[in-house]
Amino acid sequence: MNLREQLRHLLPEILPDDPAEAIKGTELIRLVRHRLGEGYSDATLRYHFSILSYDPTSPIAKVDQGQGYYRRQKKTAGLNGVTRPSLFDEEGDSDQCWSRFLRMVAIYERLSLQRSRYPFLLNRNSSGAPSMEGEWDIPDLVVADWDLDAGSDDAPRFDASMLDLRRHLGGPEVGITGVQLKLSVSLETFSADFFQALSATRWTLQSEIVIAEGLNDEALVDALRSLGHQFGVGISSLGIQLTQLDELPSAKEIRAMSAAEFEAVQNLLRIQKITLPTPRHNIDWPALNALRKKHDSVADLVRWLSDCLAKRQPEWVGGAVR
Repeated sequence: MNLREQLRHLLPEILPDDPAEAIKGTELIRLVRHRLGEGYSDATLRYHFSILSYDPTSPIAKVDQGQGYYRRQKKTAGLNGVTRPSLFDEEGDSDQCWSRFLRMVAIYERLSLQRSRYPFLLNRNSSGAPSMEGEWDIPDLVVADWDLDAGSDDAPRFDASMLDLRRHLGGPEVGITGVQLKLSVSLETFSADFFQALSATRWTLQSEIVIAEGLNDEALVDALRSLGHQFGVGISSLGIQLTQLDELPSAKEIRAMSAAEFEAVQNLLRIQKITLPTPRHNIDWPALNALRKKHDSVADLVRWLSDCLAKRQPEWVGGAVR
């Protein structure tokens, strides 16, 4: 058995599951040498650790920020970063993933509003609830960015001068960002997750993917960063453990929280920016028009944007998800 195969067999017994407890290379060499003997140099072992950490089938992962190695968790994830169900799955597991996803939607909506960005849920079926799998032609959310009047003492209002200037110059009066939400991604699924998001947001002015779970695996982060830069997609993580999502109030209660109450939720987040979105010059109007006829939620989006422009005032219409 060559060294690489020996390490594949040995490392799962040595490495910690938690990236926060990652073992530094020097200590890992000591632990491995204790099992394998003195037949391999430090440089040889470090080389194999590094090579294996970029192999999605190997048991070793390197932390993205900092130093050290931990045990890579195997995830067979679906298109929304959720474990694919089988005939032998417990029904409760599916309910748990569903609750996590709804809470993530609510958290992202609240974060958007804090930045004076107005989210609109597109991913929803006839009952008003979103689909776990999502769509390939519309994103989970569209976020509208308006030029607001900083001097308005009442409810937020549009900056009339900037709105008129944008109109006269032929530019979009509102920034439209398509956002795809994922509970988690893995080296086995990130490509499908990424290109679903890219496909669903290609008609908007910007494309973003937001992942709930923290991104610790250096190989996964590098792969996502490469795709994000290549296609101009913004990628970020909320940095919250999925078990922490389980402990939060319901999505409806998160939306109804006061600013002080929501601050406690924010304290659980460790937001990580992988790439920033590259703005496109124009919205794909023919695509938007076609989607408006195909999806009721897109028709609702168009009406919402038109109403906001008519009132010269942004409005949040959240709360479709319970």
